[in-house]
Amino acid sequence: MNGRVMNEHPPVPGLDFFWEQADAEASDEHPLERELCHRLDVMERYRQMILDAQMTGRDDMVDALVVQHEKQARVVRQLRSALYRTRNTNGHAYGNGQPHDR
Repeated sequence: MNGRVMNEHPPVPGLDFFWEQADAEASDEHPLERELCHRLDVMERYRQMILDAQMTGRDDMVDALVVQHEKQARVVRQLRSALYRTRNTNGHAYGNGQPHDR
């Protein structure tokens, strides 16, 4: 295992390839939704790193990672709010006008 702790949740596949494909295919995906998905992916990566650090007793690392995770959570809340406002202001929605929980 190379000293690395295996957790029961494998890493969530990144959305990078999806968005690269969407760009290549001129996707009409809303830019805020794209950023929201990216940030949610980053949060998941932090969550996995926090779990690994906890398993190895790296409390200093856990503290630093939790701070970063919380920063991403604030950005996610702001993006969801902005996306919700954008959908409701424009009169046309990308979906049903509600923030997505991805």
